[in-house]
Amino acid sequence: MTDNFKFEKKRDFGELFNDTFLFIKYNFKNLLMGMIYFVIPFALLQGIALGVYQYEALSTLSSGPSSNPFAAMQGAMSSMLITYLFTMITYTFSMAFVFQYIKLYKASENNEVELKQVWKSMLGVAPKIFLSMFVIGFLSGLGFIFLLIPGIYLMICFSLVIPIIIFQGDSLSEALSSCFSLIKNNWWQTFGFLLILGLIAGALQFIFQIPTTIYQGMAGFHMVQNGASSASQSLSILFSIIQAMGACFMQVIPFTGIGILYFSLVEQKQNPALLKELESVGANE
Repeated sequence: MTDNFKFEKKRDFGELFNDTFLFIKYNFKNLLMGMIYFVIPFALLQGIALGVYQYEALSTLSSGPSSNPFAAMQGAMSSMLITYLFTMITYTFSMAFVFQYIKLYKASENNEVELKQVWKSMLGVAPKIFLSMFVIGFLSGLGFIFLLIPGIYLMICFSLVIPIIIFQGDSLSEALSSCFSLIKNNWWQTFGFLLILGLIAGALQFIFQIPTTIYQGMAGFHMVQNGASSASQSLSILFSIIQAMGACFMQVIPFTGIGILYFSLVEQKQNPALLKELESVGANE
């Protein structure tokens, strides 16, 4: 950790990246241990559900036309919904951990954060984050249905909703309103920053996805050659767990970046750091 990291600071494009990885570097051990304690258990369940779903999908393809296609489709849909549910839960606790860690770090005078304290604060906001994700997804989906451009615009604006809820204590409706004013005149910078940050995290996530990709490719090739699936449910689950856990760890990068971006935009719009300095000068006089 460091005593010199300042959140309330106007940052240009390069500084956003530099400070994102700087904060992760200074807090690497705590962030790693917190993810292992509080988020990885959900990623483990996500990986198991994903492995079962992928195994069932390969088995269904290899079995050919089913005598009861409705039952086969219902089974696949159930596995997919369970996987989606655990994915949402994992993302919820990932965001809750990273943003609450940043909030407590910022509030601490010596930059010392107790992970137990983070966990307690996570439990208080996790349900609100979970609900907010569904609302944000629904609204962004509507934008994509009508036109692609509005969907992208809304998705970038809504990336600030959860930080606003966490750091400002706003309700969901207040955060949905505030995100547009906060991102005004900074949409393109935000878009570029999140795009590049997402590409970096995605590239790192792909490393953990390689075993799953190779295994599925081999199973698919065997199915084409022999007309039957050679997929193993145990191996499907194992590789899916590796994929889910790797993706979980990499989520720290974009979520930290969004937190840094939030404080930079707030500083541009409201200048809280300058106001504090003026208040301290007035108090000294």
